[in-house]
Amino acid sequence: MKKAEEKSVIILAAGCGSRLKSSLPKVFHRIGGLSLLDHVIKSASEISPDRIISVLNPKYENFRSEVDENVINAFQPTPRGSADTVKFAMDKLSASDLGWVYVLYGDIPLISSESLNAMYDIAVSNENTAVVVLAFDSGLEQNLGKLEIGEKDGTIKRIVEAKDQTEDDKVVPLCNAGLLIRRDVLNDLLYKIEASEATGEFYLTEIVRLAYHAGFDCRYYVSSKEELSGANTRAELATLERYFQDSMRRRVLDGGVTLVAPETVFFSYDTEIEKDVTVHPYVVFGKNVKIKSGAEIGPFCVVDGAEVRSAQVGPFARLRPGSEIHDGSKIGNFVEVKNSVVHEKTKVNHLSYIGDSDLGKNTNVGAGTITCNYDGFKKHRTEVGEGVFIGSNSALVAPVKIEDGAIIGAGSIITKNVGTNSLAIARGIQKNIKDWAVNFRVKHSNSVSKFENSTMESNITKQGEKEV
Repeated sequence: MKKAEEKSVIILAAGCGSRLKSSLPKVFHRIGGLSLLDHVIKSASEISPDRIISVLNPKYENFRSEVDENVINAFQPTPRGSADTVKFAMDKLSASDLGWVYVLYGDIPLISSESLNAMYDIAVSNENTAVVVLAFDSGLEQNLGKLEIGEKDGTIKRIVEAKDQTEDDKVVPLCNAGLLIRRDVLNDLLYKIEASEATGEFYLTEIVRLAYHAGFDCRYYVSSKEELSGANTRAELATLERYFQDSMRRRVLDGGVTLVAPETVFFSYDTEIEKDVTVHPYVVFGKNVKIKSGAEIGPFCVVDGAEVRSAQVGPFARLRPGSEIHDGSKIGNFVEVKNSVVHEKTKVNHLSYIGDSDLGKNTNVGAGTITCNYDGFKKHRTEVGEGVFIGSNSALVAPVKIEDGAIIGAGSIITKNVGTNSLAIARGIQKNIKDWAVNFRVKHSNSVSKFENSTMESNITKQGEKEV
């Protein structure tokens, strides 16, 4: 890559987000299982920049991105406006006067790499371009900075911050959602920005006005409000979640997946679903989920950190991290699987817990079976071979191994290994006592009668005392 084409990204994320009424800064709130800041980092990473710098409050010096380990952190102790924030990132940039610098906002999580690339294409298409503003139509919203259109087609004169707007300003309802600035222009003009008279803050958006008066062209690229919306309240955060989920649903449907009731299915940012999968209503996918072609996920399932191949899951099943469900297997209703491998054509049809286990091929697990994987201090594994039949209401106390072809009698508590093709029964010997039930009922019938007579006499006595 030529030096003139180098791209860097600065993400402004030092604010406290007090309007969310949260002790957590808004950039660390999550949509689709990922923080707002990491959503921005993810999109920025997709354009292969030279480096990404996130500017944070020093309290969060331990921040590490979940999506890009190469992100560089800078810190701004006291927020004094976006231009002041950018200054704290400048020494993290390469020592160059060439290339371009994106300045993005950590609370605009749905920004796309397509928009970032479009901004760059506009920037390099005209040698006189110094700034490209990413904008969206704000409609009737007033509390946002607006663009003032320039004389040349596709150019702007300045961005007027909401607090600085007057009735005389000739602005259009296009709002700033990010900037792309030529590096030499940024180096020259950043430190010439003066504090706003209205707020005393230093606004990076002033660089558009300064560049315009210096004879440069400042252009803009318009994307959708859904993509470029931010979050200052809990309601707006919920709206972003809705936008994100709608986008994921469209992507999944376009990829050849059947969503029976799309509006009831929720995805994580990294959910991977291949074509020819069917997902029934009210399913939630957590992080690190992979669903392979041919799978069917029944209603009311939660899948988190698991891989499902061409298998059937649900309804009302829960797959937890580390689980693999192989081809032809069935995980039925009210079954929980955690950190376990269920191999081909094995069935766990109902009311079971399978934790820290390996279940071989063609094995059948009866209703109510549980693996007892935790001894109060450590987790242990249960190994079940191929063609095993486990009777209903059995408890497999790990560590334990059940070899191929074995049968476990219903109601057994298995604490020792079971050999190949063996029958294991571990339960008390049944004892039948003749007429015990008759005597039991008579005894309790007499007790009930005595209780009823005593209660009746007591009530009569109390009633007589009241009449006296």
